[in-house]
Amino acid sequence: MRATTRLATGLGAAMILAASAMQAAAAPKPHIQDPLGDANFVNDQGTGDGSFANGGAGADAGTVSDLTAVTFSNDKKNLYVNIETEAAPPAASGIGYRVRVNPDGTGGSYCLFIEAFHPGANNDLTAAVAQLRDACNGGEPVKLGIVGNTVTVPRKASKAFAKGGKLTAPQAQSFLYSGSYPTGAAGPMVDVTEVGTDYKLRK
Repeated sequence: MRATTRLATGLGAAMILAASAMQAAAAPKPHIQDPLGDANFVNDQGTGDGSFANGGAGADAGTVSDLTAVTFSNDKKNLYVNIETEAAPPAASGIGYRVRVNPDGTGGSYCLFIEAFHPGANNDLTAAVAQLRDACNGGEPVKLGIVGNTVTVPRKASKAFAKGGKLTAPQAQSFLYSGSYPTGAAGPMVDVTEVGTDYKLRK
């Protein structure tokens, strides 16, 4: 009986370890990473691209505004953009996040902007909203789904999200969001990231 119990306990522990290993292996590596504790309204306020004093000067001014990672994933219908921060929104102040991809080749301008805006004392939002802006092809912003800090982007919203498409030079920013959506003011920037790694859409 004791041997059977020990065997069952050992098998149970092995199964838990195997499941943990599978979960760790399945977790995608972030496509953008940023140091903890550098949300201070100081770094990169000139360029916004993470090239100036990223993680350097100034004390941490916020947790909800402190970007730590952005991860892309997709299925047949949607692209998912998971924005990780030191603490989850909302906060006392309205915070916005922007993930921009696909530079247009003219020296820094980007084509696609995935943006999320959260309610706070400085705006009139009652719930988070998200949108896709196409700065290269124009048109009205496309409303997106958002749950927590994960934004769902329909792949039909842009040719860039088609099978085999690539999101290039991704970069993220957090900022204060004030006023009324969609005409509110996005700024100043609180935290920015360096340019991350490209993501190729699957399926």
